[in-house]
Amino acid sequence: MLPPLLPHPDLVKLPLDRMKFQIGGLFWPMDVVRDEAAQLGVTADRELYPFGLMIWESAVVLADVMDERGQELRGRSILELGCGVGLPGLVAQQQGARVVQTDHDALALALCRHNAALNRITGVEQFVGDWQDWTHTQRYDLVIGADIIYDTADYEVLEKVFRNTVAPRGEILLTDPMRQQTIALFTVMEDAGWIIDTTHRMQPTVTEAYKAKAEIEVQIVTARLGSG
Repeated sequence: MLPPLLPHPDLVKLPLDRMKFQIGGLFWPMDVVRDEAAQLGVTADRELYPFGLMIWESAVVLADVMDERGQELRGRSILELGCGVGLPGLVAQQQGARVVQTDHDALALALCRHNAALNRITGVEQFVGDWQDWTHTQRYDLVIGADIIYDTADYEVLEKVFRNTVAPRGEILLTDPMRQQTIALFTVMEDAGWIIDTTHRMQPTVTEAYKAKAEIEVQIVTARLGSG
């Protein structure tokens, strides 16, 4: 087991709003930051990564996929990369998976723990992880991430993280709001031997950033390493 993380002193300073999401037949209350600007003065490092404390359409879609997979997840090990406020991983844990959540932001992980307690979810493990200096050696049946593939500068290192964390015959499952640059990630991954499949679905808007639109198109990306 991973050592538990210490409570984060800045969690109580966050300007949190409670939102509720229907995932399958359950309603999930989640405390999230809705006003991106309001959080920037909370700690000195917020300007470096202010987005992980917000909820994004891709995370809701990924949570829906976790619910839809249902019993298939029972007993499987899952790593949630860039977990943010934690909704997909919490849904997977509720379905009986063994979930580990990681983020480079310790405050985001503290918010994940808060949301786990809010939903009476126990047993999720966590660690602070840096893709650029990845030292975690455990491998997982399923590696998931919502809205984590927006930065082309990360694509080479992220492919290595995928390769070093997914178990043999395991799967990568990502969701993203149809950003054009993800084509470059798929090229990197296919060149490295990954077999990629994508589907799309529409998700009602949940973030202020997209408030001008009623729905956002989200792509669901699955990837497995080829046998050859």
